[in-house]
Amino acid sequence: MFKNKTVKVLIIILIGALLGLLGYYMYDKTSNKMVPSVKELIEEKKKNNYQDKDDNKKDVKEYINKLNEYRSAYGNSNIMGKLEIPNLNIDSLITRTSNNEYYLNYNLYNQYDGLGAPFFDYRNTDLANNRQINIYGHNTRNEKYFKDLPFINLEAYTDKNIFNNYKDIYLSIDEKQIHYEVIAVKIITNNDNEHTKVIFYSDDDYLNHVTKLLKNTLYKNNNISISKDDKLIVLQVCHYNPEGTYLLVIGKEVK
Repeated sequence: MFKNKTVKVLIIILIGALLGLLGYYMYDKTSNKMVPSVKELIEEKKKNNYQDKDDNKKDVKEYINKLNEYRSAYGNSNIMGKLEIPNLNIDSLITRTSNNEYYLNYNLYNQYDGLGAPFFDYRNTDLANNRQINIYGHNTRNEKYFKDLPFINLEAYTDKNIFNNYKDIYLSIDEKQIHYEVIAVKIITNNDNEHTKVIFYSDDDYLNHVTKLLKNTLYKNNNISISKDDKLIVLQVCHYNPEGTYLLVIGKEVK
């Protein structure tokens, strides 16, 4: 009798925990609109006629590496980079560990946190030389967490004027700061995993991948071509229009 009662209590606790976690990420399924903060960001840029686009540029030649300071402050040796898109309010430390699961649910202090932390693909072990770097971040529709998830502002790239005017992405790693230019925005389903390919066995393998990656884009700069010597960055965040999709922002390194 006692054992059965204990089991029931444990089951109730487990169900409660699962419901709490579900509620933590409960989205408004009645709306397909972008989250309000992104809408406000787009409206702000529109109101200013995109005049601040030139302020988005940084001088990569005067780079001072501060990653060790961040590692010390957070007590986290897994901090491997910092991503900035200045005028879209994205300024995020990027982690990396031995898998693509841990930082879905752990923060920069390595404490359990359903908001997670942005992270590199675990296979991007040579950030200074990888042909394609992937970074993943959480999205949400829960207004309570907007300020904690700066990657939601990647949604602004679904506005063509934002895509046309805010091209500059900066990735700071230990060796250098890398400047990328946004060349494409893409919305994908779980059936399209081409962007997850980050290891290439030949130049042809890489160029075939690039061709597939840049198919069926929402927007693309057709004036830019990719050679075997070019390097890419892919930023991924969940997307809700349509439901169950992902938004990719694809950039090419500026040399």
